[in-house]
Amino acid sequence: MPTGTCALKDAYSGAGGGLVDVDELKSALEQAVEGLADIGWKRMFGCDAGFRDGNIFALVWKEGRLGLKFPQEQEFEARIGVSGSDRWAPGGRQTKHWVLLPESVAADAAELRAWAEVAHASSIQG
Repeated sequence: MPTGTCALKDAYSGAGGGLVDVDELKSALEQAVEGLADIGWKRMFGCDAGFRDGNIFALVWKEGRLGLKFPQEQEFEARIGVSGSDRWAPGGRQTKHWVLLPESVAADAAELRAWAEVAHASSIQG
């Protein structure tokens, strides 16, 4: 299991006015889900997306944020309530179960892994 701080700490959300390297974000997300069952990647919504058994549960939003899907209301509400979390709203359309991760989660390998494990597990339940 990953531990420590991801290299994203200063780059997440475009700190300093620059854009976050989506390849760096994808690498952090790939490390977070390493070893979890039945992971596949493909392009969707103009970004890289993680799937479990054909069900999308994670994405690297092209605007420089990581997103995870929490179809269970309790899990979604717990995560959207964390300071810095946002609903994913591509093209201005707010999604129902997607949370764009706060920097505090994205930049902490262990925390990112914990959130990703929940999204991964719930992807076959919801």
